[in-house]
Amino acid sequence: MPSGDAQRAWLPEMPEALKTSWSETMSWDELADFCARMTEIRMQIREERGIQPPKTRCPRGGKVSRSDISGVSIRSALFALGNSDIVTEDELKKLDKRWMGCKPKPPILPAQ
Repeated sequence: MPSGDAQRAWLPEMPEALKTSWSETMSWDELADFCARMTEIRMQIREERGIQPPKTRCPRGGKVSRSDISGVSIRSALFALGNSDIVTEDELKKLDKRWMGCKPKPPILPAQ
């Protein structure tokens, strides 16, 4: 396994799929569906290559275990657009700002 693959969210094959799928008219829901597909592809690639999740150490007890692999987020996809030169730096900033303004907000829990 190449160094860094355990921590990598976007494996080398994935930006090409982003290039072919990306459209400026893509809705956030469509981008979320794309991210779900990328998560499945990433899991399949990791399994085929035997790439284990990164190890993490519990700050309390010091136990070392494998961390969970999270899904490909919309924000991760936005930054991949910029890193792959699919959008300019200015377009990326605008997209990120739009996403931050409309992404679902976590619920506020009542005080106990």
